[in-house]
Amino acid sequence: MNKNKDKNENSVIEDSVIEKVFKDLRNKNQKAFIPFVTCGFPDYDGFFSLFEALDRNGADMIEVGIPFSDPLADGPVIQTTSEIALKNGVNTDIAFKSIDRIRKKSNKPIAIMTYFNIIYRYGLKKFLRNAKNSGVNGLIIPDLPPEEFDIYKDDFNRAGIDNIMFASLTSSKERLKAVAEKGRGFIYCVSVKGVTGVRNDLDPEVVKFLKDLRKITDLPLALGFGLSSEEQVKKVRDYCDGIIMGSKILSLILESQSFKDGMKSVEAFTSGINKILK
Repeated sequence: MNKNKDKNENSVIEDSVIEKVFKDLRNKNQKAFIPFVTCGFPDYDGFFSLFEALDRNGADMIEVGIPFSDPLADGPVIQTTSEIALKNGVNTDIAFKSIDRIRKKSNKPIAIMTYFNIIYRYGLKKFLRNAKNSGVNGLIIPDLPPEEFDIYKDDFNRAGIDNIMFASLTSSKERLKAVAEKGRGFIYCVSVKGVTGVRNDLDPEVVKFLKDLRKITDLPLALGFGLSSEEQVKKVRDYCDGIIMGSKILSLILESQSFKDGMKSVEAFTSGINKILK
């Protein structure tokens, strides 16, 4: 089983900030609640209000998406929020400034979700430097596979930012082992064969997938993509270390008559989810 060792020194790497959160929760038989929000949605001030509400309502860490014009892994809800955020003028620099502003009030672990296209154009070293300086703890990059990560792993290690990798229902055992060996923070377990989005049912293979992955690694397993109800969370709670929710939360804002009404719906929904996990 992978112990996340430093190959150069053959010693166990100290837990990252994100890994410590999972360890503390595991000791209490609790699971992590990880909501996703798009930076700059529904507008600049609304984003901060939403982040603060999720922080108050029991989020153990928060995933922040940098809006992108071609988000291949995202379904219609997150695509819509990205389009709105882009129209609001949000870019990578503004995302970093937003997280820096959040850090003045909150020490909640933050993982950025973005695409390597954005990082490449921005400049990897500059991106990692600004991410670290703003207070980012982890990076989720759907289009950076384990094989290509090897090219950049020294830069990630110097920045002290976790590279959170994906494992999916269709991943081979060899791919899962590579993800477990090279990932850090937690493994982002994809519960569907497709993009993000609200779904009514869980794929029947999910529980077996989580059990098999647990045999491979000690890294925390956080399940995301498509989770949208308390019933779904109850079904998988005992087989993973955390739940990631984005589309459902953002849809509550999109579908409400007003931002105020949407926030009430978000607070009620996330409070119910967190009670199940704790």
